[in-house]
Amino acid sequence: MKSRFTTLNVVTTAMLAAMGVIAASAFHMLGGQKIATLFSPMHFPVLLCGIMCGPILGLICGVVTPLMSFLASGGARPPFPNGLIPMIFELAVYGAVTGLLRKVFLKNRTTNRFASVLAMIVAMVAGRLVNASVGAVVLAIEGSTTFTAFLISLGNTFANTWAGLILQITLIPALLFAMQRGGILVKYLPDTPAFSSKRGDPAQQTAADSDE
Repeated sequence: MKSRFTTLNVVTTAMLAAMGVIAASAFHMLGGQKIATLFSPMHFPVLLCGIMCGPILGLICGVVTPLMSFLASGGARPPFPNGLIPMIFELAVYGAVTGLLRKVFLKNRTTNRFASVLAMIVAMVAGRLVNASVGAVVLAIEGSTTFTAFLISLGNTFANTWAGLILQITLIPALLFAMQRGGILVKYLPDTPAFSSKRGDPAQQTAADSDE
């Protein structure tokens, strides 16, 4: 697969990272830490970046977004180390895995109609498992046993972010569909066919697509 470090993709990655920081700040101001964690606003732009700009830029967006939020908030959001370190790994997995698996699912006739959604679901599960694993290491350093720390971290990761997971699966495909219908998505994914109401996956491409 060819890397697509076009000016458009790089600028879009930077914009999505900035949007994640702004959205996280807004949710914290409106509802506090609990609401921000529940809806996970930083997850949206990273997942979008993985789909639209590919796995490498998706990974970069995943690493940079929580770091920018941490610096912009004066080290308050996400808190160090329990929040920041696991989130960096989690979001990096989101961006990279979504971009990679979307390509895999597009090449399979059974899954290509829903490639973006399936890639997101796998990425969100994988990212949360990574978050829990890294969080367990942090907790273990602070004195918890590794296995117990992992279970605690895993349970908290899924329980505290369920609303964001539902919204991501619902809103991101809808946004991609609207972008495809408006002719915007083809600028990021050149082999994306013109809008057709018969197509299932809004970011569907031919199996011969060679982007990213």
